[in-house]
Amino acid sequence: MVENLSQTDLTNQVIGDCKLMSRLGKGAMGVVYLAEQINMRRKVAFKILDPKFANDPSYIERFEMEARAVARLNHPNIVQVYDFGQERGMYYIVNEFIDNGSVQDLIDKNKSLSPEEAIEFCIQVAKGLIIANGANIVHRDIKPDNLMLTRDMVLKIADFGLAKTMKADAATTQSGLIMGTPFYMSPEQAKGLPMDSRSDIYSLGVSLYYMVIGDVPFDADSVVGVLLKQISADRPDPCAVKPSLPPVFGHLVMRMMDKLPENRPQNPKELLNELEAVQKILMPEAPPPSLSDVAEVPVEMRKNFAPLSQNRIVRMHRVEASVDVLTRMITSIPGDSGVSIKSDNPFPVNTVVEVRFNVPGKEDEYSGLGLVRWSDAGVMGVTFVKVQPVPKSGKATQLRLSGPLAIGPLTATPMHQRLLRYAYSNLGQTNTITQVASALGVGVKMAEEPIGTFERASMIKRHPDGKLEMVWPKDEALQKEIVVWMGRNGLKT
Repeated sequence: MVENLSQTDLTNQVIGDCKLMSRLGKGAMGVVYLAEQINMRRKVAFKILDPKFANDPSYIERFEMEARAVARLNHPNIVQVYDFGQERGMYYIVNEFIDNGSVQDLIDKNKSLSPEEAIEFCIQVAKGLIIANGANIVHRDIKPDNLMLTRDMVLKIADFGLAKTMKADAATTQSGLIMGTPFYMSPEQAKGLPMDSRSDIYSLGVSLYYMVIGDVPFDADSVVGVLLKQISADRPDPCAVKPSLPPVFGHLVMRMMDKLPENRPQNPKELLNELEAVQKILMPEAPPPSLSDVAEVPVEMRKNFAPLSQNRIVRMHRVEASVDVLTRMITSIPGDSGVSIKSDNPFPVNTVVEVRFNVPGKEDEYSGLGLVRWSDAGVMGVTFVKVQPVPKSGKATQLRLSGPLAIGPLTATPMHQRLLRYAYSNLGQTNTITQVASALGVGVKMAEEPIGTFERASMIKRHPDGKLEMVWPKDEALQKEIVVWMGRNGLKT
């Protein structure tokens, strides 16, 4: 048995039915050689499992079981597994050899990819994942390094070495074992929780972000730091990092990278439909009405957008919508009138938003669902497609966040979520608004809105001297909702 694969050269040796020709590299699972499969006279990728795994009987049992399952996968977008076995104490797997590098190599060469190119690659990944999902297999390590390219630019998913059958015998599954690449791990994978195909969709979303931005969304000085960010850090919007990206592209990436599996596309087939919908918008061959024709409302038409006073706005947040719905809204809403809203951080054009506001002379609070039709520094124009009164909760003159779904406004935006975490780490303490804003990483003006929301929920008490006291709400229904939310996000209460 070879104890140190990284320092041992096995070139020209014959293992199984393969003659090792040259060493290609070392991965997380072991060493890879270019080899010739003698009986078939074809080049193959010959992967030898690292001894640290080979010495673990439970892992070997799982490896053999899952290798058989992966070997049955046969699809143009999956690297074919030809054989696997054991010889001289070495466990190996024989794969189809792809000689044109990976998506990672392409990014290294070009710094980043175009949205059109990235979406096309992800469509091919989704097609491969549909087959894996049909066999109840989760890849668990989707990343650009494992997306191989043929000379015809056909993408093939490689390295199912970490793959796991969702119906694996519990006796051969190590509970809580974290395996994969931290930069691309889903939150549930980082926690060591059970996973399904939605975990692969999250990893593909991170990969899609990396393809067009040229950098990963979550980075830190240590593996633990990266994992913590995967679990709880706010997702960066690719459109905010690179404003030239089409909004529908950013919307899909954010949806794929949602922290909660239930908010992502629910399976690879659903993901494929959304990717293809975005591709129809991006590709010039047969697109629906061009976004460039409907994106920005002309300056001369913006006078038709009536100002909505800041003191009338109760709250405002981005609304997640399917790509199909977003596409229909973008291409059908004319944007010739609406409301203009002042904001330190206006949303990008074609973002779906909900605005809660009060109307002078009326006691009801109203909810408007609309689309951002233009956006400048400090102000944006929103065209509503639906406005309706919000059922009263408590006194007519004051919005109280209690009863069913009360947690919604408290976690409406990443800033609200950060404030919720901050409040629970400072219960019973009194701070100035400057201290709270600093903890949120924003200016005082931006902190006022979420702090106001928490005041109405009786979770922050503002004293006459301006100090803010963090308090536990008296509303029992709200208490239960918050406890559930904190637990779902891996936070102790």
